[in-house]
Amino acid sequence: MWNLTREEQTVLIFLSGVFLVGMGIKLLGGIPRSQNLSLPTSDSLVKVKIGGAVRKPGWYSLSEGSLVIEAVKKAGGALPQADLSRLNLDSRLKDEDEIWIPGEKIDINRASPHQLTYLPGIGPILAQRIVEYRQKKGPFQDLSDLEKVPGIGKLKLEKIKGKICLDEK
Repeated sequence: MWNLTREEQTVLIFLSGVFLVGMGIKLLGGIPRSQNLSLPTSDSLVKVKIGGAVRKPGWYSLSEGSLVIEAVKKAGGALPQADLSRLNLDSRLKDEDEIWIPGEKIDINRASPHQLTYLPGIGPILAQRIVEYRQKKGPFQDLSDLEKVPGIGKLKLEKIKGKICLDEK
């Protein structure tokens, strides 16, 4: 009857398939659309600043109505020394809120090398030096004694001074 090439047969089958799919959609009432599906717009986002005892402090955009706990998660989570009991983690965020996660100070005479790495500018090697110095020379008597540890100068000490203590309980 029809003398069609292989290419023409393929096109005909494809067009028939498209036609049948279209008819099926039409008979079923069209493509369903969700009434609630909407992408967040700049109006439905809030910008919040989160700082203190979190892994990645800074400004974050979250959906309007988000909770404080969601901002903490967005900032990488709370650090081990964070004191979340002083916050209402279930309160709703408002645009340009600034949230400070309080943290206990790290006891420089008791902290492990891992805990010391949460201090700004203190990496694993420097943390290990602090612990080794403490083991050889005994507990630090004054925060300025940290300057005796190779790699810690006045500037680095100033960066961490507000985040450390010498509590010997």
